[in-house]
Amino acid sequence: LSIECKLCGSNPPWINNAVVEKILQEKLTFQFARKLTNCPKCHQYFFFSEPSEAKLYGFTSAGTQRKKCDQCHTVFTAPNYKNISALSRVLTSILANKEIRLSIKASGLPARLYYFYLNQLAILLTNFSRLNEEKALKKQHLGLNSEGKVLSLDHRRGIYTVITSEMESGYILLQSNNLTQQPLTAKDVYQSKENTIISSKHSNNLENVLLDRYQQNMTRKHFECLLVGELKTINKCHLIYPDKLAYIHFQLLNAFTTKAQTYSHYIEHESCFRSASLMASAADIKKLTANIYFFLPSRQASDSFQGKKLGWWNDKWFSNELGAFCPITANIKNANSFKLPATNSVNLFYAYLDKHLNKGLNSMNVIDNLCEIHRVIFNYCEINEATTRAQSLQVSNKIYNPETLLNAALKAIMN
Repeated sequence: LSIECKLCGSNPPWINNAVVEKILQEKLTFQFARKLTNCPKCHQYFFFSEPSEAKLYGFTSAGTQRKKCDQCHTVFTAPNYKNISALSRVLTSILANKEIRLSIKASGLPARLYYFYLNQLAILLTNFSRLNEEKALKKQHLGLNSEGKVLSLDHRRGIYTVITSEMESGYILLQSNNLTQQPLTAKDVYQSKENTIISSKHSNNLENVLLDRYQQNMTRKHFECLLVGELKTINKCHLIYPDKLAYIHFQLLNAFTTKAQTYSHYIEHESCFRSASLMASAADIKKLTANIYFFLPSRQASDSFQGKKLGWWNDKWFSNELGAFCPITANIKNANSFKLPATNSVNLFYAYLDKHLNKGLNSMNVIDNLCEIHRVIFNYCEINEATTRAQSLQVSNKIYNPETLLNAALKAIMN
């Protein structure tokens, strides 16, 4: 279903909000659930609610510490990891990047326990990451950079991912993919073989690159019709369309932007990203606390333009040594006062995932868990100009390797 725009002739689609809401809740629970810290009843998610205080409240019959929430009086059990060796062996197998059956064999664990500890490891590192982010991300101004990528797997399987980094540090805040276990109707399941990802042969000429991208948008059925070619299905789940994932991902980013007084969002030059980011930030844009920009990185560009109008909508584009940018909501008269932070972390993280994620995976849960484990390792362990991205964001004061990172996460969560 779509509606025709009399001004530009496009046919923007109606978004099925019920589908978006269901998958949004699924992604919210995976990305931000407080599964190991604070009261599980009244403070279920990081960022979206302040953690409550809790008092010690005896022990279980197994000797595990219990706590009682001061706010809702719920009694819950504090986390207690006894088989740390199993977590360490699973982590070692992940770093070896072997086929999943070989990883299970190398760990010495039965398959059922291997997947159990893989899930526990992902929850532990994700909660450690969110706990630190929640304390540090109360900035006066926050800069975000979002791009979409196709992560290819064996046998023509694959997923479409949207990745967002914090622009000053390059820290990866959020990654979402178009896998879901929610029941969907046939029309909502991605099943296209067509590819409408925008590309250009004029890589050294920014103006031609941008014109190619606008022209390819015009050849789509509608401007948001982002198709990423044939993606074979993953076991026991569905693939959703990339434009729906963009709406979900950008709403999840509100977790970080609500902590900032103002924020800027630099998005890939993609029409469905434009719509999704404007919808997610509409209230903040009206309050003049948020601005959205197109951003096209290009370190080899030879041309330069300052406020040049391009495309069907006469968008004003500016350029500097890092590429081209277009203010979608901001009013910029010249680029001299506009300092775009240097970042290519989204591309670096995508390359890191492509290298370290086993291509034979055929399970949504395993893919999600491994991607989150790698996100935390990338932020805390990968060196970027003599420091880690976690140090640059000030969520960490030291450089970790994966094993010391696991120990730090255990200590923080169990305390």
